[in-house]
Amino acid sequence: MAKNKISIVKYLNAVPLAWGILEGPQKESFDPVLSTPAECAEQLAKGSVDIGLIPSIEFQRIKGSRIVPGPAVAALYQVRSVILVSVVPLWKVKTVACDSGSRTSVALARIIFDEFYHTHPDFRPAEPNLTHMLAQNDAALLIGDNALKFMEQNAQPNAERQKPLLRFGSEPLEIFDLAERWRFLTGLPFVFAFWAVREGFKDAGLVDILKASRDLGVASIPTIAEKYGELLQIKKEFIQAYLQRNVHYYMDRSCLEALQLFYEKAAKIGALKSVRSLQFL
Repeated sequence: MAKNKISIVKYLNAVPLAWGILEGPQKESFDPVLSTPAECAEQLAKGSVDIGLIPSIEFQRIKGSRIVPGPAVAALYQVRSVILVSVVPLWKVKTVACDSGSRTSVALARIIFDEFYHTHPDFRPAEPNLTHMLAQNDAALLIGDNALKFMEQNAQPNAERQKPLLRFGSEPLEIFDLAERWRFLTGLPFVFAFWAVREGFKDAGLVDILKASRDLGVASIPTIAEKYGELLQIKKEFIQAYLQRNVHYYMDRSCLEALQLFYEKAAKIGALKSVRSLQFL
């Protein structure tokens, strides 16, 4: 019997959700593919996978897709792995280089600029190299492991270390956590990603399997931190604190409220043509 094909985001913050699939008893249920967030969305939209961990904005764009209830990649306050790094005050930003693998974070950043500053910078897809991104733009949007590495190395402002990135004098870079900004704006958490199924997929038994994978992953965070600390060259203590304190893996009622509000605000700024109601497997 053919296994369900599942697309998994290859960033650290997705590992606890997929831990049972990658390392545990749920491994037998799936044929996994590791991808960027944008690739996960494209694969699900084409139907080349049955399940994908998609950027939350993409649910509105992928016809017939449905949300798997329960697991999510969200943040209650700060997230630390979706950041805006700027060489000028945000209200002066005219151009933003954005990681080409990002979808939801670009829409979130556009909402932040619109609602806080009433500005509409030009977002330019780029490879996630901060030096190159800031050489030609006022700000850069970093996501995933690249953002996390930057945050570990720049926990305290350090103009000397940041000198190659600066264009205007010796002031340190300005760093903004987008989940924290959203929380300040709305009082709600922010949902970055969740599992979704392709149009026509009907196996509701999938829900319990993916919840079990998440539960095993959340319980295994110290083990994950040990393994990925070596792979990513980030201190295991930093990774463990990030996965336990900054990422929220449960699609609870406040997350559903936040998701609906995000879609409404995304439509208001033109990131979505229309908003459909949340639909679940």
